Amino acid sequence: MKTKIFALLLFVLVAWFIPGCYVSTSSQDNGSGYNSTNTDNNSDYPEYNNDDLNQYGEWVNVNQYGRVWYPSVVNDWQPFTNGHWTWDGNDWVWVSYEPFGWIVYHYGSWENSPEYGWIWIPSNDEWSPANVQWIDYGDNIGWAPRRANNRSWPEPWENNNVHPWMVVKIGDFNRENINSYRERNVSRVENVNQTPIQRRQPDVKTVQRYVKEPIGVVKFEREPVVTNNPPLRTNTPKERTTTPPERTTPPPDRTPPPERTYTPPEKTTTPPVISRNTTAPKQQKGRQIVRMQVPPTEKQKVDKYRPKVEKEVLIKKNPKTQK
Repeated sequence: MKTKIFALLLFVLVAWFIPGCYVSTSSQDNGSGYNSTNTDNNSDYPEYNNDDLNQYGEWVNVNQYGRVWYPSVVNDWQPFTNGHWTWDGNDWVWVSYEPFGWIVYHYGSWENSPEYGWIWIPSNDEWSPANVQWIDYGDNIGWAPRRANNRSWPEPWENNNVHPWMVVKIGDFNRENINSYRERNVSRVENVNQTPIQRRQPDVKTVQRYVKEPIGVVKFEREPVVTNNPPLRTNTPKERTTTPPERTTPPPDRTPPPERTYTPPEKTTTPPVISRNTTAPKQQKGRQIVRMQVPPTEKQKVDKYRPKVEKEVLIKKNPKTQK
């Protein structure tokens, strides 16, 4: 009898232990810091759940950065190449010929990964005329996409496996389709008479002196973007139309309240603690991004080059928003 009881207990323990040994295989880390699980959209930043991103790229999980987006483009593509620069009176604004450019070049940052190529890292930063790292040296101007965590790229003339820089002559800086004027062999010879390196956006007066023509000021409007998120509930309860019945019976007699016997606490010399936060915390609203509205003169340039970019550079997915 004891042998049967012992065998029964052993069987129950084994049956309980085996399910606990199950190992989940829902995602696989490839060892390079990138999670191989693809996602349909970006739930961390729902304001970026947009057709222009979902149709022209993929959302993936990257262990170091969370959820990121990478474009479906040809192999030698890099950010900030298909477009042109325009002066708005204060800053150089990047006008992109790519349909997703109004988001990824004015928000977030970029990194280059061996697995996915260029990846865009969304964030909750404010709109920027161009999220780039500048370099101005000699008669050259260069820019590269802003990196995550305020890191900097190596100099454009240094040998490395990643080539993030776009370098042009100052005289070509404000031309249309700037990629056609790119300096392919970037170098810098050290000498005592060399112009110091400037790590800021180009001075408009210097550019104007090189291009030998006036640089006009172009003003851009920015409009809030309605995302594909479920709308907030705005319907209010119906107004009450019926009148409550009149009260026909007199109210019951009210008895006077009992005499107050509370004794105030003894006065001390220690001042009371006062909380200066007298208002309830406000509920934070959902973040809303803006879209730069390109004026007609600039839109003509975009319309001129966008078909060529879409044909030769982009790989479009199914024309629907992933949800």
